[in-house]
Amino acid sequence: MKSLKTALLMYLPICLAAVFTGLKAIGWISERVERAYDMYYPIKEVNVIDDRVEWVRSGRQFFCFAAENSGIVLSVLWVIFCVSAAGYIFYTLELKKPIAILMDASKKIAENELDFHVRYDKENELGVLCGAFEDMRQKLFDSNLDIWYTLEERKRLSAAFSHDLRTPLTVLSGYVELLGSYGGKLSEEKRGEILEKMRSQITRLTNYTEKMNAVQKLEDIFPSRRQTRLSALCAEMEDTGRLVCGDMLFSFTNDNISDDEANIDSELFMQVYENLVSNAVRYAESRIDVSAGTDGNMLYVTVQDDGKGFSQKALENASKPFFRGEQNPDLHFGLGLYICRILCKKQGGSLRIENAEDGGGKVTAEIFLQKLIKS
Repeated sequence: MKSLKTALLMYLPICLAAVFTGLKAIGWISERVERAYDMYYPIKEVNVIDDRVEWVRSGRQFFCFAAENSGIVLSVLWVIFCVSAAGYIFYTLELKKPIAILMDASKKIAENELDFHVRYDKENELGVLCGAFEDMRQKLFDSNLDIWYTLEERKRLSAAFSHDLRTPLTVLSGYVELLGSYGGKLSEEKRGEILEKMRSQITRLTNYTEKMNAVQKLEDIFPSRRQTRLSALCAEMEDTGRLVCGDMLFSFTNDNISDDEANIDSELFMQVYENLVSNAVRYAESRIDVSAGTDGNMLYVTVQDDGKGFSQKALENASKPFFRGEQNPDLHFGLGLYICRILCKKQGGSLRIENAEDGGGKVTAEIFLQKLIKS
C-alpha cells in the first residue's frame, strides 16, 4: 500500500529542486540588478564616520536598499511560494477527492440515505478509510433492510391472523344463531352436540392463537401432528362448510375416506379448508361443491364454485401475498390462498389452483398423512 507519507516524500525532492533552481536564478538576477544599479547610480561620495564607512549614491535611498537586498527578499518569497505550491498540489491530488467523498458519505448517512456506495481507488490511508466507510454503510443498509423485512413479516402475520379469525367466528356465530332460534325446539342431545362443536371451535381458535403468537412469520409455523380420526374430520368439514356457505347450495362428497386414523395437524388443515371455502363463497354464484379423499399417504380436499373462475392473471398470482382479484378487491386482504399454500407446504403437501371444466374456480389442497393406521 502506498501511504500518504510516501507520497509526501515524493513531492519533497521536486519542491527542493524547484527551490534550488529558483534560488540560483534569483542570485543571477539580483547580481545583474546590482550591476545595473551601480551603472546608473554610481557612488558619488564616501563618508568615514568613526569606524564605519558610508557609501552615498546618486539615486534614492529606497531603491539603493532594494537593489542591494533584492536577492534575500526574492529568495524568501520563492521558498514560501514553492512550499505553498507543493502543499496545494499534494492536497489537490491526494486529499481533496477522498475528503469530499467522505464528507458527502457522512452527510448521506446522517440523513439515513444509504442507497449509495463509497468508492476511492487509491491504496493509501484515505482509501482504507473510504473502504471502512463503505463497510459501515453496507452494514447499516443491511440492518435497516432486516428491520424493514421484520416489520413487513409482522404486518403480514397480523393480517393473516386477522384473516384466519373471521371464518371460525362465522362458524361460532352460526351455532349461536341456531341455538337462539331453535334452542327450545332442539333435544338435549342435539344441544349438547352443538355445544361440543362450539367448544371444539374455541379450542382450535385458542391453539391457533398460541401458535401464531409464538412465531415471527408465517414460514415459522410448525405442524403439531396428533392422532386424528379421518371420518370425524370429514364430519367437521361438512358442518363447517354448511355454516360458512350460509344460504348457498353446499355439497360435500367423501371420496374414499374410511374410519382410519392418521397423525396430522387437524387445526392447520381445517384452517386451510375454511380459507378455501370462504374464498369460494366470495366468488360463487349459488353453489359450492367440496370433495375430500385420500390418495396413498396424502389427504386432499377440493373446493369448487360455480362463479366466473380464475382469470389468467389470478391463476398466476392468486397464491401470492396481498393479491386481490377484480371482484370486490377492497373486501379482503388477499391472503387466503397464500396462507393455504404456506400451510400446505408446512404439512408436506401443496396447493393447486385451476378452473373447472364446467366453469368456476377449483382449488385443491393436499397434505401428507403421517403414520396412517388402519382401524
